[in-house]
Amino acid sequence: MNDSLPTEPDSGAPVADLPTSTVTDPVSLARVHERLLVPNFPPQELGSVQELLEDVDRGSATVRVVGDPSDPVAVAVTATFTDSPAVLLSYVAIRADQRGRGVGTALLSGLLTGITAGPDVSVVLAEVEHPAHHQAHPVHGDPIARLRFYARLRGRILEVPYFQPPVDGTQDAVYGMLLLALDPPDRVVHGQRLLPEAGLAAALEEFMAGTDPERYPVGPLLEAAGRPEGVRMLPLDEVGHAPVAHRP
Repeated sequence: MNDSLPTEPDSGAPVADLPTSTVTDPVSLARVHERLLVPNFPPQELGSVQELLEDVDRGSATVRVVGDPSDPVAVAVTATFTDSPAVLLSYVAIRADQRGRGVGTALLSGLLTGITAGPDVSVVLAEVEHPAHHQAHPVHGDPIARLRFYARLRGRILEVPYFQPPVDGTQDAVYGMLLLALDPPDRVVHGQRLLPEAGLAAALEEFMAGTDPERYPVGPLLEAAGRPEGVRMLPLDEVGHAPVAHRP
């Protein structure tokens, strides 16, 4: 992990004073959820704090925090899958007073380097709002700016009609979403395609396992992800050509 991240604007402390750490204790996790995730994500896109605690406890989620967990500056939450070497970047959130200072880019650059360095992980995926289908929000951010952020991390749009499944029984699916591959390693890329051995199909099958295919467009998504020749990747500036999932 990268531990040289920007510090408070008025503190004058060196950037190394804000380390990145992995948080596992329930009190810190609840604080991170309350202070960073809740302010940055609409309810239909955010799981509950109890779900986060359970995922961390079973080892299916990892929470990396910038700064002291008692006063976190930024967070990245990643999810792993039982039958796929892919990893999903579930959430990235940066405190409002730190945006535009490079905190997020430094956090994610270090995260990607650490995750993909080993042979057990094939690719890091990220789900983001399509800027043509989601408007900028004064609290939850700007989808266009978010794509620029991921462009700096060499993200590519996967050519699948992605949607975010309901986070719980009280919410609907979120449509008009994009699924990105973040700087995919050469070993899982051929030409402009993410190869099947990256495990995209298996990851999405597991991620969508509890989603009713009669109510949500699970079938077209899994069919696109399971192409035997691999899934085509688009540059972020070609977002207008990306397929979009809609409510059935």
